[in-house]
Amino acid sequence: MERMAESAWLTFHCETGKQARVATFRRTGGEWQLAEVSADALPEGGTIPGRITMTGPFGIAHDYTGCPGCGADSYVRCGECGEMCCWRTSTSHHTCPGCGNHGQVSGRIRSAAAMDVA
Repeated sequence: MERMAESAWLTFHCETGKQARVATFRRTGGEWQLAEVSADALPEGGTIPGRITMTGPFGIAHDYTGCPGCGADSYVRCGECGEMCCWRTSTSHHTCPGCGNHGQVSGRIRSAAAMDVA
């Protein structure tokens, strides 16, 4: 029987600083939960294209403390470019720091492209 991945790492963009960081997601009870975002930005050009598809529901770990760059309490996936970005739930709109797409936040994330899983 194939073992399910328990952790995955994705490129994650800070909405305020527009810096690419690494987000750690952990599978908890069948849900991929955002657990941590790296304090350090990836070096310029250091993003790695996703190679492994994560599927299923997405959420936030109970002990997630927010983006270290801007303090945002949640995240979204851009409907235009597909990048994961931090997002403040106090606003219903989001501007993607990667492509500049702006719109109302809606729907649920069903899949994402991870850099690596373990």
